[in-house]
Amino acid sequence: MQAVDLSGFYGTEHYYAHKLPMVRDLVLTDGTKYFAEKAGAFWLMDIVATEFAPLLSEEEYIIFIEVKVNDDNSAVIVGTDGDKGDGPITLHTRNIEYTDLPAPSEFKFILTGGIHNILMLPTEY
Repeated sequence: MQAVDLSGFYGTEHYYAHKLPMVRDLVLTDGTKYFAEKAGAFWLMDIVATEFAPLLSEEEYIIFIEVKVNDDNSAVIVGTDGDKGDGPITLHTRNIEYTDLPAPSEFKFILTGGIHNILMLPTEY
């Protein structure tokens, strides 16, 4: 797998529904849709929709998600509340035994709640 260059994404022009049965739709921005397509990572969107998005509430309106891919192609997905003054609090962690995302690498996303659950790149916030 080649590196996925996400540096050209600032804001978004379009929104795309990522639909799964029995869970609320996850809305992807131009950057996150590009990432999912180029990296073959719609599985990550499934994990965000089923494991991270349900954590959104009035108290946790935003979740910062980081995907770290290790040299052995294992990965860890960590969602935090950012840093509200006392350092980030981990809300959820998901370990992945194997991924074909480029190794080693790190990808960051922001998940916001409200009317829609929107997953975006930090540069699209």
